[in-house]
Amino acid sequence: MENNQNLKTIFSCNPFEVIKQYKNKHKGKDNNIYNSQEYKNFQNTVNQPFTNFCYFIYQQIPSEIAANNFYKITLDKLIDIDFNILVSPYKISLHKYLDIFSLLYIELIDTSIRIKFIDSAGAFLARNIGEKNPVMIANIIAENVKAFDFAYNGDSCYFNQKEILNSSQEELINKFKKWFQYYLPFFLQAVSNKPIPAVSQPIYSLGQCTEDTGVSQPVLERWICTINRKVQAVLYGSPGTGKTYLAEKLAQHLIGGGDGFLELVQFHPAYSYEDFIQGIRPQSQNGILAYPLVPGRFLEFCKKAESREDTCVLIIDEINRANLAQVFGELMYLLEYRDKEIPLAGGNNFRIPKNVRIIGTMNTADRSIANIDHALRRRFAFIELSSNYEVLRNYHRRRGFAVEGLINILQQLNQAIADKNYEIGISFFLTDNLREDIEDIWRMEIEPYLEEYFFNQLEKVDKFRWDEIKNKLWI
Repeated sequence: MENNQNLKTIFSCNPFEVIKQYKNKHKGKDNNIYNSQEYKNFQNTVNQPFTNFCYFIYQQIPSEIAANNFYKITLDKLIDIDFNILVSPYKISLHKYLDIFSLLYIELIDTSIRIKFIDSAGAFLARNIGEKNPVMIANIIAENVKAFDFAYNGDSCYFNQKEILNSSQEELINKFKKWFQYYLPFFLQAVSNKPIPAVSQPIYSLGQCTEDTGVSQPVLERWICTINRKVQAVLYGSPGTGKTYLAEKLAQHLIGGGDGFLELVQFHPAYSYEDFIQGIRPQSQNGILAYPLVPGRFLEFCKKAESREDTCVLIIDEINRANLAQVFGELMYLLEYRDKEIPLAGGNNFRIPKNVRIIGTMNTADRSIANIDHALRRRFAFIELSSNYEVLRNYHRRRGFAVEGLINILQQLNQAIADKNYEIGISFFLTDNLREDIEDIWRMEIEPYLEEYFFNQLEKVDKFRWDEIKNKLWI
């Protein structure tokens, strides 16, 4: 029953219209609105459904930080209707505090629902943690000076009218969970007598990863096992197969529940050893031009990873677009012998920390895996990605779009391309407004790609022009 409830929208009717009618009925009147039929209707159509939604949100908060006894709090008027402000500024507000400190509240107003912190929430938690563990609070602020500036980090989870009326409770709850995961470690530390990692990452299960990516859990388990065994891997495939998105999701799983972190760097033809490892950089020091040896992105990443206990992941996007032998330099040796330390060209010694994982992405339309340096191929595991049409089906099934016609066209198109390195992937079409966007996507992205690929066989492109395929899509 609870799962079926989660699939429903919050309200059986439009609460904002009810609120509007209610305000117009009673604005500026002295009659006893609490005994009116409109008030009873308001309770049934707005207040009670909102209370139920509050309870679903409340259930997502760990018991050690949740407010005590949800329904007792309700009776104590922490959910209330501020009828006194119906005259000026003509606003209805229902609200409820959700946590043990009364820092987080959920509120329904006449235009939206939002889950928000009070203004002093960050300062309160920082002071609370600092009193018990001043070293930890120093580490948190050293990591991010604005860590407790909740307004800076996005101190509210906002649901507009369209979301509230069209989204299921489950979708709204998932949005809250993703927003709250940044703040959860601070709350847990504030109520714990045992220190937890200052930068603890939210747990991201393979089940969640499967739901987000459409890749089956056994396949994800095999990929994770490969990455941990080889400690560096490359996701490769044709354009639109979701390489970067998948790399980020795999990295989230690898760092989940620990004190590790994720960073991304994108390679390009001008990227150099000096950018990635270290190099001389001209700098002005007290008005004098100096040329110090400056660490590159990878050295900075590894230095940061040395201070962590758990897995840290560096994603190298478009790894094949740079001259890899030149960019990696001595790193080629260390990628194979992770337990070794070698001197760099600048004179300092360097080793890759054992907790570092590297995930590269490679677009095979730019360069085939067969053209990658063999020495580099030996040091990476290669995970092939292809168009997963089931992901496209599931994505648009939730949005009410039929995509069998589109999938049929894509299959025919990829057969005409006849090279898996250049196939058209599905990520072009993962848009919430496919019916409105499809023509623009096809004309501005798919057709130019085909014209480049079939540059000396343009008659093949003509079969897949928008005017030829639009009536076969059935979206």
